[in-house]
Amino acid sequence: MQTLVDRGPRGPLRNLYVHVPYCRDRCTYCAFTTVFDRPGEHDSLVTALLAEWQRHQTAGPWDTVYLGGGTPSLLTPATLATLLNGIRRQTPIAQDAEVTLEVNPLNVDTDALAAWSDLGITRLSLGVQTFESETLRQLARHHDGDDARRALGLIAASWTGSWSADLLVGWRDQTTDHVQSDTNQLLQFGPPHLSVYGLTIEPGTPLHALQDQGHRVTADPELSLDYDTLWSEQIVRAGLDRYEVSNFALPGHASRHNSAYWLNQDYLGLGPGASSSLGTLRWSNTPDVSQYLEATASGQSVRHRVERLQPMARLIECLAVGLRTKQGLSLADLDRRFSPAWREGTLGALQALQEGGFVSITKTHIKLHSNNIVLADNITLQLVSFLNQTDEALDSCWGSC
Repeated sequence: MQTLVDRGPRGPLRNLYVHVPYCRDRCTYCAFTTVFDRPGEHDSLVTALLAEWQRHQTAGPWDTVYLGGGTPSLLTPATLATLLNGIRRQTPIAQDAEVTLEVNPLNVDTDALAAWSDLGITRLSLGVQTFESETLRQLARHHDGDDARRALGLIAASWTGSWSADLLVGWRDQTTDHVQSDTNQLLQFGPPHLSVYGLTIEPGTPLHALQDQGHRVTADPELSLDYDTLWSEQIVRAGLDRYEVSNFALPGHASRHNSAYWLNQDYLGLGPGASSSLGTLRWSNTPDVSQYLEATASGQSVRHRVERLQPMARLIECLAVGLRTKQGLSLADLDRRFSPAWREGTLGALQALQEGGFVSITKTHIKLHSNNIVLADNITLQLVSFLNQTDEALDSCWGSC
């Protein structure tokens, strides 16, 4: 039996994520590292982000830069310029890089769009969630349906780069009419990219607390497949390709940054709560914003949790995220990264799924049949269960560094 190894992803580190934790609202479903907005702290955060950044030696250039949160569009253009210019001074951003900014509908106006374009932002990601104003209020979103339509109209009319919008499905009392209405309204603005996420109840969120108290907080789970059929068929008819379970894009508008995650490439994360993956290591920063600011100011490490992934754990991760994509996984890439040893046991489990009509295994790729992509998570759970039963190398080392 060959020994399973992990040689790491193909190519150098080229993907950067920057986390801005400030929000004017605290969505009831959000489990990300966020705090209520502190405008007087924005400059201090940028100073801290650049201090953390200076500890990393990277040759570059960056192929993708993603400014997420939180609500990074709360930062003024001048503050964003300080951040991006500070990053560029150490490592260049490629001329054709994808530079994404997450934005809230309330932050979108013609002046902001022009300023973001001047800063080199090439892609916007707009959080719409739904056009139902009462539902937005229940989710603790500050914008309403009219705000979303106004922002979408401005972006569609004057933004020259790529852009995406998010919808949320599965919220309490959602009906098929709601699904169709939200999807139709969004498609009227001609988005080149659209993401549709199912509502999940994460520990520590207000929705989780309500659920623990016995309240119903989501739509009937039995409706999820019906909902998926409704919105996915509408979006595909509009010409967008379902290139990942939750993501649709016109040609040339797929998210390059998120695709790096799905290909299990290396990435660096800056900011409170941000995660990084480099070779066999993965770590996350302290989620406490005040601790993060103090640590960077005093030259201390901001790492909160560090994991050295064993080869089998990384292989399972590669399979789980790769099967969510339309292109699936390249056998040659798996052979290069893990050596042909990965095939022992794993292909047997995959072939069982193939016999069940879920997975297609060709001479070059493993992927789900297109009509099963919505079942990706359930299918990969079956695969992971089989591999966990046949391999004892899943323990990982946790500590601090």
